[in-house]
Amino acid sequence: MKDFDIKKYLIRVVKYAIYLTIIFFLLIAIMSVTSNQGLHYENFFRPGTGSQLLIFFGVISFVYPFFGFVKKKVYLNHNFTEDKEKIKEVFLNSRYIMVSEDATTITFKHSSKFIQALRLFEDSIILDFSDNPITLDGMRKDVYRLSRSIEYATRENLPE
Repeated sequence: MKDFDIKKYLIRVVKYAIYLTIIFFLLIAIMSVTSNQGLHYENFFRPGTGSQLLIFFGVISFVYPFFGFVKKKVYLNHNFTEDKEKIKEVFLNSRYIMVSEDATTITFKHSSKFIQALRLFEDSIILDFSDNPITLDGMRKDVYRLSRSIEYATRENLPE
């Protein structure tokens, strides 16, 4: 929690609250339009449901950024400079492009604008190579998938 960025967290909370609200209203609109019995959106809810939905969306929006984004350490058998090209190739094969690089970090983003939009433009993976193990920071699913791929790509070739 020492690296917790409250500003980034609150931005994610707002993004997910808006995202959940849009998805919810789209589902209600689709159900209302496709219903053969002339149902209207007012018929889907009983009195008092509005406050329950607001609480539900609020809780999900506040909780998801805690569990959806992680930092993971990846141990390398060599130092980063020896494996840098292999690691960049892993990102390239996973459809990530390098956005920026400085003395100790490299930032990657997904190459597809459609995927970026689906992920609410929270698709960046920050690779910190200031120490061994290197650290990946980003969306949980991608961080774990990329970390396994990096470990596999940089492992020592064992004699048969």
